[in-house]
Amino acid sequence: MKAPRGQIGVFLALSSVLIFALICTCLEGARAACTDYLTRLAAESSLQSVFAAYQGEVRREYGLLLCRGRTAWWNCWKDEAQRYAEKYLAPGVGRSESGSDRVRAMSVNAEEVESVYITEGQGRIFADEVTDYMKSAGLSILLKEVLERLGLYSEEEGFAFLNSLRDMLSDQDSSPEGILDNYRDLKEQAAKLQELAAGEEGSGGSGSPAPSGETPAAASGDVKADLLEQIQAIRENGLIAVITGSETLSAFSWEDDSLASRLPQSEKNRNSGYPSSSVSLLQHFLMGEFLLSRMGNYTDKRADGAQYEIEYVLSGKNSDKAAFETVVGEILLIRMGFNLVYLIGDAEKQLQAETLAAAILSVLALPQLTVVLKWLLLAAWALAESIVDVKVLLKGRKLPLFKTAASWQLNALSLDLSAGNGTASGLTYEDYLRLLFYLGNAEEQSYRMMDVMEKRIRLKVPAFQMREYMVYAAVSVTVTTAYLYIQAPALRLTETGKGRRYVRQASRSYGRR
Repeated sequence: MKAPRGQIGVFLALSSVLIFALICTCLEGARAACTDYLTRLAAESSLQSVFAAYQGEVRREYGLLLCRGRTAWWNCWKDEAQRYAEKYLAPGVGRSESGSDRVRAMSVNAEEVESVYITEGQGRIFADEVTDYMKSAGLSILLKEVLERLGLYSEEEGFAFLNSLRDMLSDQDSSPEGILDNYRDLKEQAAKLQELAAGEEGSGGSGSPAPSGETPAAASGDVKADLLEQIQAIRENGLIAVITGSETLSAFSWEDDSLASRLPQSEKNRNSGYPSSSVSLLQHFLMGEFLLSRMGNYTDKRADGAQYEIEYVLSGKNSDKAAFETVVGEILLIRMGFNLVYLIGDAEKQLQAETLAAAILSVLALPQLTVVLKWLLLAAWALAESIVDVKVLLKGRKLPLFKTAASWQLNALSLDLSAGNGTASGLTYEDYLRLLFYLGNAEEQSYRMMDVMEKRIRLKVPAFQMREYMVYAAVSVTVTTAYLYIQAPALRLTETGKGRRYVRQASRSYGRR
């Protein structure tokens, strides 16, 4: 029986259709895999392109990478990511003629998933950026070296030492007025002692004899007069005037509501859970080294703008002058504590103070007050030695943290505040700034450091604001494409929304996350 005519032709026609459909399906599948890969690549490339446009002045001045992510009105980085994604995927949709038509994108949409700004996280994000930079730049000094300069040899000793200093400073008013108020008795007695000295000199040194072995009152008249004169000068002129002399301090103001430290807590608390751990000792140490290497202070002034940047970071005062006075007051308190401890342990200097106290009180025949006046004089001596110490430090010279007989500068109770030349080894003014930084609150210091950066960068970029710059972002790119190798008009696959959708996310950051 003969086969029906045309059967083979029909079979071949049907087979060809099936084979062609299989080939088209395979091609469409390959195209889908390629488009999915290109979508992921576009998401990553768009963020890389956004983060490649870091702020150049911040990079040159401070070594940090910051990407502008927003303005006062909108998140501009998302629009940039959208533009780059269109450029890489859909030249017909985007604003660029580059790219390839093989994707045939009907729509490209870049959506923000997450963004982390430098001013968020209660200062921890900024701290992470600084410490990452310090580690990568190789600028960190070993913690052991700094501890050894302080006369300490372990982290445990360092913690104990910093805690003791923190307790001491927390109980005292570090302002110049506060320091003098803590020695109110010294000021109140100044006039009385001056009258006593004048009366004693006017009487030719008559009065009760001084105890055996002690310097007679008449023989110590010059010492008393000089002592009382210096006390009176401190009382009338103030500590800062005595320390700085006729020098005019910087009048720069930190009053600016747009600074990072003035941000509302809602903005600072954004991303507050990242990271959750507190600032470590090593991290705080590296932040201090960044501060000292990148910002100015009294002994290393800038040519323009703020003159006492580090002092502002430590104090948070709204003017250079107030910041400098506060920091000098804190250093003075530290020096007074160590100097008074040394005087208590020096029998010879205690004898000098007791001898002078007995000579002064011999006029009134009140030897029972000798001990009280002795400690008052020791406090005055420690205060005067501390003033001389601070003056030496402000000249850029060195002083040991713990005094010895060889390094003590006022070897007589004359309180010659012009004395003092420093020593060959010891701590500088910047070392004391470093020490005060370790005693401070890392969160507050982070925002003040950002304030300093804002003010410095604004000298070249007037509109610069730290709050606008980010260090991390994540984006989701969604691409809808038409079918190329499978066309079925009845299914309306080529209409918008009826094609294949590809969604890919990517993230980018400066530093390690």
